[in-house]
Amino acid sequence: MSTVRITNVTKAFGDNVVLKAFSDEFEDGKFYTLLGPSGCGKTTMLRIIAGFETPTSGEVYIGDKLVSGGKTFLPPEKRDIGMVFQSYAVWPHMNVFDNVAYPLKIKRAASADVKTRTDRVLSIVHLAQYAARFPNQLSGGQQQRVALARALVAQPKLLLLDEPLSNLDAKLRESMRFEIKDIQTQLGITVVYVTHDQTEAMAMSDRILVINRGVVQQTGTPEYIYNNPANPFVADFVGKVEFLRGAASGGVVTLDNTDQKLRCGDSRKGKVIVAIRPETVKFTAPDKGDLRGTLTNRFFLGDICDCRVKLSDKVLLRVIADPVLAEHIAAGDSVGLAVRSLMVFEDDGEDRLEILT
Repeated sequence: MSTVRITNVTKAFGDNVVLKAFSDEFEDGKFYTLLGPSGCGKTTMLRIIAGFETPTSGEVYIGDKLVSGGKTFLPPEKRDIGMVFQSYAVWPHMNVFDNVAYPLKIKRAASADVKTRTDRVLSIVHLAQYAARFPNQLSGGQQQRVALARALVAQPKLLLLDEPLSNLDAKLRESMRFEIKDIQTQLGITVVYVTHDQTEAMAMSDRILVINRGVVQQTGTPEYIYNNPANPFVADFVGKVEFLRGAASGGVVTLDNTDQKLRCGDSRKGKVIVAIRPETVKFTAPDKGDLRGTLTNRFFLGDICDCRVKLSDKVLLRVIADPVLAEHIAAGDSVGLAVRSLMVFEDDGEDRLEILT
């Protein structure tokens, strides 16, 4: 287990700057996620921590040891880390036990120690009964757990994971999220995890770093980032959100292209962007609520109804409703909408609502 300290790290490939003045500290025994769209710099940062890339400038410490910076560079095998890649990278000619035990054998650990530690980590990842099987006899999720066990068997100070679940189907990804988090909690290991999947980040992380175009947009707990995004990009990338533009004055926003207003409890004046999470909107009677509109679409998805409400000819609002509360509403019905919470951002005229890579 170890703290990771990153100080003013930048990385450029020629004229392309992919990381800009990255600084942070990852506490011992915590789960950190680097979250962002493809090409934002998150994997580059992970590879710098691992020692597969050198920073253009800045320093990286693992524990008290400088591993990258200035004239110092410690190669990956001397950093006491475990790493799990997007591809499983399990050896097809070795059974599960030998795949997992390989790092210990390379270090020429005693045979008894190899067996004890390998058996223990196989038990942790629930693969003890498959020790004699070969990779082609395993499911995708089991192969991913082999890769995870191999990274853990040498008892690294730090575990780095680069989108390890992206090749799995949706249900398996969901179960593996909880397994990885349980293992991290059980072992008390420091984890740095890279993903573009905000659900993964929310489910597993103690702290999330949202990155876009090489710049950290916001850091914080999943709950804080979700409820208090620093800007429209973070609001859009972490969770579902609808954006409405308008003009603010006296704690009220007059929405563009409608004749409707929303109370915002904000002192801003002038052009603003109102961000509304669709699950925070509830249907009410047409003559009540904060907004009014016409239901145009209602998609029943079992646990939710995903709806679209027309506020005017030019403005649609997404509403995620309880199926029981929405079962009597049909397309074409007039509805009222109670907005339980919203966020207000300054509108500087730039198009920041798209997730750009």
